Amino acid sequence: MPDPQYPTALQNSMVFKESWLCEALRLKETQWGQLDDRAACLRAARESAAARQIAMRANLLGETSGVTLALGRVQSGLWVAFIVLLVFAVSVGGSAALAALGAGLQPVNVVSALVVLLGVNLFSLVLWIVTLIVGIGSGGWLAGRWPWLVRKLATGPEVALAGQAWWSLWQQAGGLRWVLSSVTHASWLIANLTILAVLFFILSTRHFSFAWETTLLSADSFVALTQFLGAVPQWFGFAIPDTETVRASGHLSRNSLQAQALWASWLTGALVCYGVMPRALLLLASLALVARAWPRTQPQLLSPYYQALLLKMDPAALSPEGQVPPQIKLRYPPALKGANSATRAMITGIELEGEWPPLELGSAIVHTVMIDSRDTRNMALGQVAQLNPRRLVIACDARHTPDRGTLRLIAELASYASKTLVWLQPAGGADGPDGADGRIPVWKNQLHAALEVEVLVTPLLAPVSEWLVRSDD
Repeated sequence: MPDPQYPTALQNSMVFKESWLCEALRLKETQWGQLDDRAACLRAARESAAARQIAMRANLLGETSGVTLALGRVQSGLWVAFIVLLVFAVSVGGSAALAALGAGLQPVNVVSALVVLLGVNLFSLVLWIVTLIVGIGSGGWLAGRWPWLVRKLATGPEVALAGQAWWSLWQQAGGLRWVLSSVTHASWLIANLTILAVLFFILSTRHFSFAWETTLLSADSFVALTQFLGAVPQWFGFAIPDTETVRASGHLSRNSLQAQALWASWLTGALVCYGVMPRALLLLASLALVARAWPRTQPQLLSPYYQALLLKMDPAALSPEGQVPPQIKLRYPPALKGANSATRAMITGIELEGEWPPLELGSAIVHTVMIDSRDTRNMALGQVAQLNPRRLVIACDARHTPDRGTLRLIAELASYASKTLVWLQPAGGADGPDGADGRIPVWKNQLHAALEVEVLVTPLLAPVSEWLVRSDD
């Protein structure tokens, strides 16, 4: 049922792989706990449609958690496993055709040949129909080998979760049975086509005599059987042996050339009508039902899990102003209020001593709170994410050795800006007495190795202000 809160066009705006990724993350977070998604939610909140917010969050978390890579491995595994099944079907079909006709030294027993050519296929088809009626099973034995092969071929972290999400997504859409049925019917169709091709080639290049044998049954029984099985092939132009030809073919007798041609046509027609055609029609029907289920492979936005995510990405929940304590006020220059966010210049600081913001900061430059705690970190991230600055300066104390947390915070802040400058503030100049000169090379090496940001070492504000207001080339 469409979500009444969101237009159908917006709900169905995910491609299948995005829906698959969302389902994988849902299972991961349901089973192992919530991921750290603060940065992803901040970015996703920019999307206007609910489904696009969920998809954006999933894309960002999928890259960082390795789930996207696992999806790619499972997708490759699905195709490789399907190809392996088809190759197996070709080998089985070719072997069945050779076994049915034999070496040609003795007349071919037509009943035995028919059982070899169609017996297993028809038994599998009847079993599939029974499981469909009673509502058990999952598409047939061959389809059951498909996920087993995928698990053998696709290995690595998060792969089991990605595979589980694939099956779960189709199960929720009501299409899993038809996906697996498509694999089953495609495999049997390839097997039957291989049998038909090998049968046609051998019958075209060698002479075979055909006969029937019996100890208990009469010739009339074989006449009736031949006529019954040949009724449908006759509709499609296949010739079948007449009564005299059937009677004359008893007890391993040798056939005339005309009788050989009639028996060969009867066998070929039975294979086409009772082997190839049913599987082809069922494959088309299964694919049609898969296509019908395809639009339903979307996240269920009304479920508690997705409602909780959408609540987290609500602008009111992410607003930095809504989280600022009364004693802290964020400064938005009047000239920039309502301006295009792509033209904004911003500055933020990480664990700096002294007065903040810097004195003589231009009115065209927005500043955040000083980042010195978890709360102020979230506030600064929220403001930078919302304003999406064209140029961003991150001021750091060069006397502090950069750790992983600081580098990760710089990377997260930089991801929201078009250009980023890390402003290293030494004490008493670049070669100050407090040991900053020895740590500056460490800062530069760490930043250049991990991030694409500019670095400026100066105790002065003027060069920083010039960089912030500089127009892009």
